[in-house]
Formats: sequence, C-alpha cells, structure tokens
Amino acid sequence: MSNKKTGNVLFQQANEAYFDDEFEQSESLYTQAIAADSTVGDYYLKRAQVRSKLGNTSGASSDVRKASDLTANKSDQLRQYFKALYLHGKWAFELKQYDEAAESLRKAATINPSHEEVKALLEKAEPLTTPVPEPQAEPKAEGTVEPARPKVRHEWYQTDDCVILEVFIKRVQKDAAAVEFGERAVSLSVKMATGSENNYDFDPLQHSIVASECAFEVLSTKIEIRLKKAQPGVKWSHLEQTDEDQAAKALSQLGSSRKGVSWDTIAADAEKEAKLKPSEQGVNELFQSIYRDADPDTRRAMMKSYVESNGTSLSTDWSSVGKGPVETLPPTDTFAKPYSS
Repeated sequence: MSNKKTGNVLFQQANEAYFDDEFEQSESLYTQAIAADSTVGDYYLKRAQVRSKLGNTSGASSDVRKASDLTANKSDQLRQYFKALYLHGKWAFELKQYDEAAESLRKAATINPSHEEVKALLEKAEPLTTPVPEPQAEPKAEGTVEPARPKVRHEWYQTDDCVILEVFIKRVQKDAAAVEFGERAVSLSVKMATGSENNYDFDPLQHSIVASECAFEVLSTKIEIRLKKAQPGVKWSHLEQTDEDQAAKALSQLGSSRKGVSWDTIAADAEKEAKLKPSEQGVNELFQSIYRDADPDTRRAMMKSYVESNGTSLSTDWSSVGKGPVETLPPTDTFAKPYSS
C-alpha cells in the first residue's frame, strides 16, 4: 500500500475515533497519518482540533499554521485554508502571540470579510500587536544626492485573481493615504502625523495588473492594497520584477527585433569575411572572437547595444547596458533618421 493510501486509511480511522470522543487515540492515528503523508493540510487541521480538545493549545496552533502553509494558493482547498487561518488566529491570541494572530486573521478576513468572529477577534488583536516604527527618511544635507525611498515593512500573498499587498504603517488617517495604479506599478503616498509625506513605489511589478479594478483600504495597523491580476491563474514568484526577469525580457525583445542580428551566425560564417576589405575583415574577426569567447552577460550586452543603437554602438558591459535603452550615436556631422517600414 502506498504512503498516500496508508495515510488516508489512518485518517479515516482517526476521524471515527474522534467522533467516538476517543481523543487520545484519534490524535495518535492522525499523527500516524501525517507520518505516512505529510503533504495533506487536512491531516494537520484535524489533529489540531483534537489537540485543542486535549488542552494542547500550543500544539494545535502549530498544526493549523502548518495546515495554512499546505493549503495556501490552492483554490480547491480555500475552505480549509480559511479555517486554518481563523483557528490559528484564535489560538495564537489565546497564547498571547498577538502579531501572529493578527497576521492570520487579516488573511482570513480577506477571504471572508463578513465573518463576524474573525472581525471581532481581529479588532481585539490589532491594538495588542508590536508597534511598527514610523519610517523616517534621513535628512538631506546640502549638496548631497537625494536619499533612497524610505523602507517600510510589507508582505504580500496571492489568490488566483488577486495579489494582496500589506504595507504595515500604524495610525494612518483614512484620508492621508493615496494609491496610484499603473499597468505594472503601484505608488503609495502617506502623509504622516509629523507632517512629512512618504512615498513607496513598487515598480515594475512582476506581471501586469488591471488598474481600474485595483483598490486599497486603510486599517488600524496597515494599508491593504488589492491588485487585480491581468492574467488570472498566473502565479507570481515575486512582487516586483527581478534583474533576471528584466534580462530575460531584454533578450526576448532582441530576438524579435527588426534588425534580426545574430552574433552566433556571424561567428559561424567567418568564411564569408574573405570577401571584405582587409581592414573590415580584421574588425569583424575581432568582434566574432570577442562574442565567441564571451560569457552570457557580455553576449547580451553586445546584442542589446548593437540592436538598440541601430548599429552605431557595441558594448560588452552588461552592468551599464542593462540599465536602459542604448542611444543611437551617428557619426560626427550626420543625423539619425527614424526607421520607417
């Protein structure tokens, strides 16, 4: 019998013991089911309820936390996910773990905003959470460059349709926050009680959003921003686009460029260079040699700079080229003309 089948058989036996009020035997059977197959969130959820009956609140809280991890982002297990979040919030509150309780209850409230017990317990937990220091931008000294944006603690999670971004700033007035949504950007502006204004930009996002269907809400301990996915069902691995994402996009754009430049082809067709003048032949051989022996970043830099500059520039420095478009640099006393198909 496979581990999954064994786990399911033990799970059914544990349920029967639970309904017969044989809680210690039921806990033992749930534990054996988890040992056989530790990937099923419902096993942890049911054992948590038994442990609560036996007075083991700490063990119960730990089990539902594990259950929520196993059922998160699974649309067919949304009911179990909500229940695990709610129970974890409830038991973490009893254990005076107010930060953990509030975190789980916020997520539960996002799934079911009308659940009265979740709302009531969240109202009790949030005032007891650890205060989040107000972000402060360092003062700008005369003659210095503008400081980087102030950092703020934030978390995010997702459903099939939305990405929920939580920015943790306490005691913000409802009319003191403003959010602007772009196709792949979110900009949050907050007027602090001190009179200062802090701006937080998440740009570019890893994937596109539907700006007209996004919304935000100011709560007592955070600002919750709901981003409507332009492509429902697509899982985001990061909130913002990474350097690797941007490099892959640049290469994709180069592959579809009207220029159609392929340095690999140039390197393979060295024999054709015999028809060139000696001076041109030497330059092209040099470019081929550089490209053939280069690392991936150098090759990307050569392709991107050559294509985007319309053949007027060739760079091997990806750290510079990767920052943005490469400008067309025509020879002295000449002008670049726009391409027309």
